[in-house]
Amino acid sequence: AVVSTQSTGMGRAVIGASVSNVEANAIIQELHDFNTESKVTLAIPHDPEGFVKILDEKKEELHSDPVKAILYCTKSAKLPNCFAFTSGKKGGGMYYCHAFKCKDKEICMRVLNCMATTFNRGLKKTSISDTLQYDFDLSLEILEEDGTGTAVPVPQDKDTFKMREGKNHHIIVTVTQPNSSALILERCCGVFLAPGDSSDPDNYMLLDMPLEMEMGSSSTGPLYVIKGVWDPVTQPCHWLTGEGTRLVTLAIDVVASGVLDPIRFERKVHFKIYPETERFFLSSRYLCQQGYIVKLKSETSSEDKHRRFSLDCVTEKPMTSSPSRLKSLFAGIGFGDDYSDDYTESEDEEALISGTGDGVEDASEETLKMWNTLLDNWTDYCTRPPELVKLARKGIPNSLRPKVWMRLGGLTDADITEKYIHLYDESILYECPHEQVIIWDLNRTFPGNEYFKEGNDGQQKLYRVCKSYAGSDQEVGYCQGLSFIVAVLLLHLEEEKAFALFSVIMKEYHFRDMFKKGFQMLQLKFYILERIIEDQMPDLWEHFQDHELNTHVYASQWFLTLFSAKFPLGLVYRIVDMFLSEGPDTLFKVAVSLLKLSRNELISQDFEEMLKYFRVSLPKRFMNKKQGQKLLSTAASVKIKPGKLAVWEAQFHQLQDEKRSLQDPIRRLEHELKQSMETNHRLEQENDMLVQHLTQNQVNMRHQLDELEKRNLDLKRDLTKMTSQYQEVVDNNTTLSAEILRTKNLYHSSLIEGDNERARHKLTIQEYHSMCRALEERHEKEKQELNQEVIEIKAQVGGKAIDIPSEQRLRELEMELAKTKLCLVEANCKAQEYEHKCTTLTEKLKHYETGVLNQLKAKLNR
Repeated sequence: AVVSTQSTGMGRAVIGASVSNVEANAIIQELHDFNTESKVTLAIPHDPEGFVKILDEKKEELHSDPVKAILYCTKSAKLPNCFAFTSGKKGGGMYYCHAFKCKDKEICMRVLNCMATTFNRGLKKTSISDTLQYDFDLSLEILEEDGTGTAVPVPQDKDTFKMREGKNHHIIVTVTQPNSSALILERCCGVFLAPGDSSDPDNYMLLDMPLEMEMGSSSTGPLYVIKGVWDPVTQPCHWLTGEGTRLVTLAIDVVASGVLDPIRFERKVHFKIYPETERFFLSSRYLCQQGYIVKLKSETSSEDKHRRFSLDCVTEKPMTSSPSRLKSLFAGIGFGDDYSDDYTESEDEEALISGTGDGVEDASEETLKMWNTLLDNWTDYCTRPPELVKLARKGIPNSLRPKVWMRLGGLTDADITEKYIHLYDESILYECPHEQVIIWDLNRTFPGNEYFKEGNDGQQKLYRVCKSYAGSDQEVGYCQGLSFIVAVLLLHLEEEKAFALFSVIMKEYHFRDMFKKGFQMLQLKFYILERIIEDQMPDLWEHFQDHELNTHVYASQWFLTLFSAKFPLGLVYRIVDMFLSEGPDTLFKVAVSLLKLSRNELISQDFEEMLKYFRVSLPKRFMNKKQGQKLLSTAASVKIKPGKLAVWEAQFHQLQDEKRSLQDPIRRLEHELKQSMETNHRLEQENDMLVQHLTQNQVNMRHQLDELEKRNLDLKRDLTKMTSQYQEVVDNNTTLSAEILRTKNLYHSSLIEGDNERARHKLTIQEYHSMCRALEERHEKEKQELNQEVIEIKAQVGGKAIDIPSEQRLRELEMELAKTKLCLVEANCKAQEYEHKCTTLTEKLKHYETGVLNQLKAKLNR
C-alpha cells in the first residue's frame, strides 16, 4: 500500500448525493471551519480489490472501505491542500464524505493521483458489458415575450442572459447526442430553476411545460427539444425579483429507455435582471452549450434480453467553443421565424476598437472658400442651397463641420437659447429609470477615443446629454446604441448644442421611430434592406438565404448606431454628413454599398466566416481613407425608387397583419389590452410627473413670491430710511455751506490783515536798515575824522602836550554804536516773529478749510 503519513483527518459527514462536487466542497469547508483535526495515516492499496484504510497515530484502524465502495474523490476548490472522498454502497443506505488536510497542495495532489491509479486499475478489470457511457450536448436558449404574443431571444453576454423583470420567459433546452450510439430519451420529467448552486430539493422551482418534449434529428444524431415557461405572476420568485445579477442553477430531469433512474442535467448560468421598461437592440449572443457524460451500470446479467441499467453518474465534459447556428436545430420543430441567433466570435479575434481614428482631414483652400461662400449666402435655414448635397458628399471640412451640422439641423443660436437650453436643464432633473443603463454604456462608448475614457470630461458630458434626452422623450427613453451617436456629436459640438442636434436627429429625421413599439420600424427597415439586396444583388441574397443569415445579424448595429459603433471615426463623420444632408435613406444607401464592396468576399464564405467578416474584417478595411471614399461614392450612386419603398412597406405591414390574424383572438386581445394598459400606465406616470412638476413649480413660485414681497418691504423701509438720511445730508450741506462761506470770509479778512501787517513790518525793517546804515556811515565818518585829527595833531606837536580826546569819549561813542546795532537786531527779530505768526495763521486757515470740506464730503456720502 501507498501510505501517506502527512495527512490530517478533519472528520466525516453524511452526504446526500454520492457524486456531488458542490456538496463535497461544502462539507470540506464546514469540517475545516469546525477545526476538529487529528493526525491520521491514509493507506491506499495498489490492488483495486483491496481496502482504503484510515489509521490513527498508533496505527490502529479507524475506518476502512473497499476500493469498489469509493464513489467519488475531489479536491477543494477554495482550500488547495484539502481533499475528500465519498464512500458507500449504491442503493444500500447513506453515503459518507471523508475530508482530509495535507501539509501542502503537492502532497494533496500526490495522494489523489495514487487513488486515481488504483481506481483506473479497477476500471480495466470491469467488463465493458456491465457499464455504458453516452455523450450528450445541451444548448440553452431563453426567449422573452415582447408583449405582442411573440417570444424573442434575450440579449446575452457569454453565459449571462439579460432579462427584463415582470416578463414571461421561455427556457428552451436542446439535447443532442454527438456519437453514433444513442440513448433514447422517452420524456422529460420537469424543468427546474434554483438559486445559486443550491442542491437542496426544496429550493428548486418547477416550470410549466406547455408542450411535451419534441424529438427530431440533426446531422450528428437524435435531437430533443425541451421547453419550460416561467410566468412571474403565477410563479412569483423572490430570488429573481429586483435588479442585479443572479447565479441560477437550471436542471432538467429526463427518462431514458432501459434506465431505472431519471437522468438529471444541471447547468449554472447567470441572469441579469433589468427593469421592465429597459430596451435592448438586437445584439450579439454566445451559444450557451455544455457537454455531459452519462455513465450507466448494468443491473441485470448480460444474458438477459431485457437488460436494465441504473444511473452511475453524470459529469460535465470540457467544451470547445465552436460557433454554431441554433436555428438549424429548430428547423421543422415549430418555433417559427421569430427564433434567431446572433453569434459573436470569441474575444481572441481582434476587432477594431470602437472610436478608433481621429477623422481630421485637411481641406484645401478652394474647398474652404466654396464652403464659406455657401455659408455666407445661406441665410434661410428652411431652404437648403442646391449645391449643398454635392458638397456634403465630398466631405465637410472639419473646422466648419459644427456650423454646417447645426445649419443642416435647422438650428440657430436663438433656438438653442430659447428652447433647447431650457429643455436640457429641465430634463436632466427628471428621475430617469434608464440611468443605470446609461452609466453601464459610458465605458462601452468609444473606448478607443481618449476623450471618452474613464475619468475624462467626455464621459460626464455623454452621461448628461443621454440622461437629458431620456427625460425629454419618455416614450423612447434611452436604448443601448444611442450613446454612440451622442458621442459623435460631442466630438464636434458643445454640450447643449449636441443635445439640440441629437433631439433633431431623433425627431425630425424619424430616428426615434426605430426604438418604438417593439422595434417595429427597425424590423421594417430590415425587411426593406433585404428586398433591396434581392433586387440589386440577387446572388448575394441567395447566398444569405442558403446560409440562413438574417438581415438583423449584421444590420442592427449599423442602423441603431448610425454606423458609428465599429467603423473608423473618419468614415463615421462622412456618413453623418451624408445623413444630415440627404435624410434617413442614407441608412439603406450605406448598407447596400458596404454589401456591394464586400460582395465577392461574402459569397465565398460560410456562415461563421461571414459573421467574423462583418465584425472584424469589414470595419478594418475602411481604415484606408481611399476605401472610405470609395464607399461613399458608391453610396451616392445607389438609386432607391420611392415607389418601391412604398410597395415594400405595404408588403411588410400586410405580412404583419397576416401574422397577427393567425394568432389566437383571445391572446391578441389580451395583448392589445396589455399594450393599452401599459400605454395608460405610462401616460399616467407622465401625467403624475407633470402634476408633480407643476405642483413643485407652484410651490417654488409661491416661495419666490413670498421672498420677493419680503424683499419689497425691506426695500421700502430702506427707501424711507435713505430719504430721511438724504434730507439730513441736505440740511447738513446747507449748514456746512454757510459755515464754509463764513470761514472763507474770515480767511480772506485774516489774510488781508496779515498781508497789511506784513507790509508794515517790512516797512519798519526797511527803516531800521536805513537807520543802521546811517549810523554806520556816521560812525565811520567820525572815526575817520578823529584819525585825521590825530595825524594832524602829531604833525603839529613838537614835544608839546596835545589835547587828545579822552578814551572816555571813545568808549561813549562805541557804546552808542553798540546800542544802535542792538536796536537793529531787535527790529529784525520782531520782523521775523511777525512773519512766523503770518505763516502759522495761513496754515491754520488752510487746515480748517480742509477739515470742513472733508466733513461735508463724509456726510454727503452717508
